[in-house]
Amino acid sequence: MTYNTPEINNNFEQTLKWINNQIVNNLENDLKPHLEETGKFLETLAKNPILQGIYPWIGLHWLMYILGEVDHQKIREGVEKLRQDYSRETPEQLANRIIQKQGLEAAKIGVITNLIPPFALLLLGLEFSAITQLQVEMIYQLAAAYNLNLETPLRRGENFALYNLSLGGGLLKTSFSVVDIIPGIGPMVGAFSDAILLYGLGYATTWLYQNRQSN
Repeated sequence: MTYNTPEINNNFEQTLKWINNQIVNNLENDLKPHLEETGKFLETLAKNPILQGIYPWIGLHWLMYILGEVDHQKIREGVEKLRQDYSRETPEQLANRIIQKQGLEAAKIGVITNLIPPFALLLLGLEFSAITQLQVEMIYQLAAAYNLNLETPLRRGENFALYNLSLGGGLLKTSFSVVDIIPGIGPMVGAFSDAILLYGLGYATTWLYQNRQSN
């Protein structure tokens, strides 16, 4: 079996553009006025002592990420190191580096979790959790790259909106889930679909933060 590389690249770019446009349009047209209030509600939910007590025991780490619970200090330190390593680069260039790194990590996860076809469907939960972590951390890393406050409820609301809107691209992943188990192409499809989710979300987030002047 052979693959047409230009055709694959073109499909990747078209799908990426579609995901980006869907996220941006929904944010601007429907959700923008409600992000800060949403963030406040999510923070209250995430800090609930009952949820805080049970989530480690029932495998809900992914849920806490969706609610915006991340290590802000670790993210700031990581982005600051990147800024020092590439001191001549603009926030846009640093953002591209972050997106590329997270996209590569997502592709690796897609390959590993789809490497043995019979187990591909069984590992979907693990893959979902790992990709969720990459997505949410990337959103906050991009905010840090643009020197935005990570602790404000607005960031939490943006994270929630961006993540959930990117699930429109998640339909792409779902549609590929059966293909993932086919010997020979499963790992490639897994890597492709996971990476495209990260890239689409990353560039939509970058667009948002390029236009965010404060907070």
